Amino acid sequence: MSRRKKNRSLRFEMLLLPLVLFLALSFSGTRLGQDLENLTLDWRFQLRAWSDPPAAPQVLVVGIDEDALEKLGRWPWQRSVHAQLMKLLDSRPPSAVAFDLLFTEASSDPAQDQEFGDALALSPVSITAAMAQKLENTKPYESDLAANTKAISNIEGDQRLIIGEDTGLMPVGIIGESSHAGFVNSPPGPDGVRRQIPLIVRCGTHVFPSLVLQALLSHEGVETDAVSVILGSSIQVKGTRKTWSIPVDAAGQMTINYRHPRTFKVFPYAGLLGQLAAHQGGEWPAEFPPVKGQILFIGQTADGLSDLGPTPHGPQTALVLTHANAISNILTGDYIQQPEHLKLIGIWILIAFFTILPVRFGPIWLAVLVPTLFVGAYVYFAFHLFRLESMHLPVAWPVLGFLLVEGGSILHRLIIELRAKSRITSMFGTFLAPQVVKQLIASGEEPKLGGEQAEITAFFSDIAGFSSFSEKLSPERLVTLMNDYLSEMTDILHDNGGTLDKFIGDAIVGMFGAPLYFEGHAHSACTAALQMQKRQLELRRKWKHEGGWPDIVHQMQTRIGLNSGLAVIGNMGSRRRFNYTMMGDTVNLAARSESGAKSYGVYTMVTGETKTLSEKHQDDITFRFLDRIVVKGRSQPAEVYELVCFTQDLTPEIEECLSIFDKGIAAYQAQKWDAARALFERSARREMHKDSNPSLVMIERCDAMKLDPPPADWDGVYVMKTK
Repeated sequence: MSRRKKNRSLRFEMLLLPLVLFLALSFSGTRLGQDLENLTLDWRFQLRAWSDPPAAPQVLVVGIDEDALEKLGRWPWQRSVHAQLMKLLDSRPPSAVAFDLLFTEASSDPAQDQEFGDALALSPVSITAAMAQKLENTKPYESDLAANTKAISNIEGDQRLIIGEDTGLMPVGIIGESSHAGFVNSPPGPDGVRRQIPLIVRCGTHVFPSLVLQALLSHEGVETDAVSVILGSSIQVKGTRKTWSIPVDAAGQMTINYRHPRTFKVFPYAGLLGQLAAHQGGEWPAEFPPVKGQILFIGQTADGLSDLGPTPHGPQTALVLTHANAISNILTGDYIQQPEHLKLIGIWILIAFFTILPVRFGPIWLAVLVPTLFVGAYVYFAFHLFRLESMHLPVAWPVLGFLLVEGGSILHRLIIELRAKSRITSMFGTFLAPQVVKQLIASGEEPKLGGEQAEITAFFSDIAGFSSFSEKLSPERLVTLMNDYLSEMTDILHDNGGTLDKFIGDAIVGMFGAPLYFEGHAHSACTAALQMQKRQLELRRKWKHEGGWPDIVHQMQTRIGLNSGLAVIGNMGSRRRFNYTMMGDTVNLAARSESGAKSYGVYTMVTGETKTLSEKHQDDITFRFLDRIVVKGRSQPAEVYELVCFTQDLTPEIEECLSIFDKGIAAYQAQKWDAARALFERSARREMHKDSNPSLVMIERCDAMKLDPPPADWDGVYVMKTK
């Protein structure tokens, strides 16, 4: 292709690139686009799980598991159980104790609440859950305190975007007075998975820290006046150890960089109670988490409890682990990174352009391989970078964009090539057979003489007594009749995978298995022959119904011959004019089978090779053995069979006829002429065609053999005396 044509061709791609980029970016903002991207993100979480590092050592999950339910009773427990835990923790004080449990209703026994509240008061770092929730017939929450937690005042940005409600559920009575509050609002995404967690929550007219943020504040020993919020950027916490900077979106939500649940230390609730009771003031076993100085998240982990839900690591994950994941991310600085948007778009444009070039100008294999490698490399890099750096490179919209760009380029190339093929077809279609034109287009080469050997089934058909038609019909009527007949027969040939070689007057020459080889070509040829005979019967009825045709048309019969084997196929002829055709002994025997069918009183005769190949592919056609013959021009004998019908159409009368005929053949080959003649007389009475059929032929043969017997070592072969 010239440089001018290439430049003109690339104009389409230069228009296509920005259009596709716009569509792909627009798609990324739709619900479907977000769901697909989240799906790829979940796959990345799951694929890197094997290499996830341990969670921050300061984080300890205390699980209310099946063992705790068995030892401490059915859920919910009396609050004295939690009071006991808090009293025992006084001997190994954690840096924060966060209950991922709501204590928003008073116990039936006020003493239970009092006991729990007194125990919470022992630890200034105790946190109980609160929730902003819409409540009917309840006044908006106006206090700047949630339990002992003061509202956050230093906030920049649009606070209307912060998740929350005008009303909420707060820790009840003495429990709230004795602890800080941490909000546990954690709405799932559209697909039900919690991918983000609010670090601040609005309740009424004030904004309070979440359970995670309050746990960090307690761990650092600071209050909410140490918190600065810049919505859409970060939450800053000025702690006693360091200043923490946590990335958040415009709603104050942090994206959780989920690590596999096995990376977290989970201590059974009942086990922790037992160990604390057993080691009061004693040496703490080294194999147990230290508890002292750790951030404890206490929550439900047992199957069947309510606080379970889908996360990237499973459909039923203990949701207390979302809080543990978030605080571990903060303590280790393990955040999900986002690439620079404009830089990513630039990289995408560069990759897309380099994938277009081979698609547009390269060979087909390169047009498929290069884009596949580029797209595969991008997806691999996105997954690999996420594992190493927690960098979230988008996958859904870039891959969609690549597919649209390459698909559009392929479609454009296809349109251009179809136009070129159409020009070739217009130029050569008048002179060459359609199959040759298709092969010429597919190869991209100039037509030339030459052939190759291939296994095919050769097909020959001829109208019986066609010369009489010319005498009875005017040239115009004869052409009309032949066009009608040849169109129907050729359609059947093509519909069964056959290739038309040529028309010779009323004769049709075709082949099955070339120019493209396919399994079952012999069966397809036999099927086509049976369908042609059936269609000709329908045509005779149609012509009779139309009227105006002489009786010879109403009685038209076609003889068909088939043979399978190796033949030379290809473009043959002169340098200026040639045809895609077939040559060889296989072809000659097929022609002899068509002409020899008349000698046996049948209309479709096939060789043993065709019968064997057809039955090997599918055994649903009935054949009748006729003879072993040597045709004119050959020295080797061939078995010949009548193609009777599809086995499903076999009637009891025809089946009986074939059975008697087979017995007659056996007697004939045994040179029992009288017995064979008697059997053939019986089968003749059951033949479909009474005037000419194989039984009548074999009766005459038996009479001739009886008068002039063959030698004693005769092998049953009959030498044809005519073509």
